[in-house]
Amino acid sequence: MCEKYMKVDFESLPILLQKARESVVLAARQTLSNFELTEQQWRVIRTTYLNGELNAQTLASQSAILGPSLSRILNRLEQDGILLRKISPGDQRELVISLSAKGKRLHQKVQPKVQANYDELSSKLSNNKISQLVGLLDDVIAIDQ
Repeated sequence: MCEKYMKVDFESLPILLQKARESVVLAARQTLSNFELTEQQWRVIRTTYLNGELNAQTLASQSAILGPSLSRILNRLEQDGILLRKISPGDQRELVISLSAKGKRLHQKVQPKVQANYDELSSKLSNNKISQLVGLLDDVIAIDQ
């Protein structure tokens, strides 16, 4: 391994992760701004698209968004006609969130452009390095679970 990487101390790791995140997200953020979406709004749309109906707790967990932020995002996306919220038939206290037809159409427009950003990243790093990175990040995430 390169000497440069062996000298990283524990306090530098969060900074490096944040810098890497910003590098990866930059192109997607620019793409999303063309659709007047934030990165967090897109994560909600994408997660809901992939999972169908979700309750707020599951959506927050799977999209890595804190509850108070998620509440504001849900309100905005519902006002824009992108999301639907209804009371769960199994539990009157629980809300079920899903994409509206408009939300599904929006996803279909945005996803190919976000995928193109990912494809460009893959061409710069190689699929092997991305697979290694994903594996390492999964290992780090699993430490607290």
